[in-house]
Amino acid sequence: MNQIGAPGDAPDESFEHQFFTLLTRICRQLAQHAEQIKAAGMLSPPQLWFLKRLYDAGAPKPISFFADDIFSNLSNASQMIDRLEAEGLVYRIDNPRDRRSKLVELTDRGVERMNHAYESHHQLARDLLESLSEEERSAALSTFKRVLSLFEDEGHGSEPCV
Repeated sequence: MNQIGAPGDAPDESFEHQFFTLLTRICRQLAQHAEQIKAAGMLSPPQLWFLKRLYDAGAPKPISFFADDIFSNLSNASQMIDRLEAEGLVYRIDNPRDRRSKLVELTDRGVERMNHAYESHHQLARDLLESLSEEERSAALSTFKRVLSLFEDEGHGSEPCV
């Protein structure tokens, strides 16, 4: 008898079933990893992405700057800003061009935490994926990009699974 969640064991499992089972298992592993990171006091992947994007921008940005890619709307981005602000990693400042809006700026502590988390996350990825050949890495990235574009083209949500 086939074990549910073990794609590839049964030749009669459809590609779609195997694909979504694997994707679900990967999301579950990512969520478990995110919980371990959170318990260790490290930044979660979405928090790291947020801080890195702000850092790379090189200047304070409006909340709307973050309401894409990972955060699907202003409410989600605002909630993330609230959490990061409570930890002293970002702060809001008045927007000199629009009195009705605020800009988000990175604190020195935010830069330190981002740099530490960035290196930690990348080291984990290197350790986890070191057994993949260059060809496998390239194929994986190409496939993930294509699948993501298919989801986005269909208008499905972009909420993270972690």
